[in-house]
Amino acid sequence: MARIGTRARRFLAALAVGAAVVGTAAPTAVAATNAAEPPKRLDIMLSNDDGYQFPFIRALQGALKAAGHNAVIVAPATDQSGKGTGINASPGAVFKAQQTEPGIWSVEGTPADSVGFGLKNVFAGKKPDLVITGINAGQNIAATTNHSGTVGAAITAAEFGVPSIAVSAEYDVTNPKNPFPQIPQAVGFTVKLVERLVATAPAKGGLMPGHATINANYPVHPSGKVALTNVGRAQAVESQYVPAPDQCATCYRIALGLSPDQSEAVGNADTTALANGSVSLSLLDGDWTTPGWALGQVVSILDNLSLRLRLSGLTA
Repeated sequence: MARIGTRARRFLAALAVGAAVVGTAAPTAVAATNAAEPPKRLDIMLSNDDGYQFPFIRALQGALKAAGHNAVIVAPATDQSGKGTGINASPGAVFKAQQTEPGIWSVEGTPADSVGFGLKNVFAGKKPDLVITGINAGQNIAATTNHSGTVGAAITAAEFGVPSIAVSAEYDVTNPKNPFPQIPQAVGFTVKLVERLVATAPAKGGLMPGHATINANYPVHPSGKVALTNVGRAQAVESQYVPAPDQCATCYRIALGLSPDQSEAVGNADTTALANGSVSLSLLDGDWTTPGWALGQVVSILDNLSLRLRLSGLTA
């Protein structure tokens, strides 16, 4: 039998310990962690890909302020949906950024540009405790996660070592006149999620593991359940490129189509959770390395297991 290296042994031991912890820990005990401590007032930066004037981010800012947090919006000046983690990387490029009203900044750039500007300028000298992006108009699940400006902005914050949450609301395909009836509930859940992170935070360290992002998707008709999910692979949102001869001979018009009933190959996927009415919480870290390809992430595995336990028992 081949000898197992030290790193491999540690990796396998960590998995064994994690499995034992997940199998035996009581969610009620986790929820009670730090219960006697007073609530912590967080400095939170909000961003999105729908623009700083979008009503969903304004509603979230109001709710977080009402909960006692300092919430500042630093978001794109215009709709930047689908920009992913894209940034303006042209040396010498000039853009405008201004505080349009107290606690609200407009940035002429991508969602990632907005977060970068906010961290380095608006919050210069002291990083925020948390970055929240959204609430996005439309779900960001499965393959769409790779292209979402909402998720891209959150990942950008994590790159700078600031924990982040991307929040999106499912589009109701049956009600085009009011496709987001659940926004008040999604806002309330986001505040509840922040409060859970604060209440269960370790005595030393941040709210979440370093470089971690929670991708939260809130269903149209919530069942009250919260699922800790994998990112699926179904193409829930697809782009179509339709010839547009009315514009020019070589022009194409982009059309987006929703395919909510596509089959999902991934087990315990975000797509499945949302279809069942559960809030989906997926943990992202911006690392596209395929799990199992290389060892060396034992600490991350244990940190992530700890966060999973802290979120156990959370309801919508």
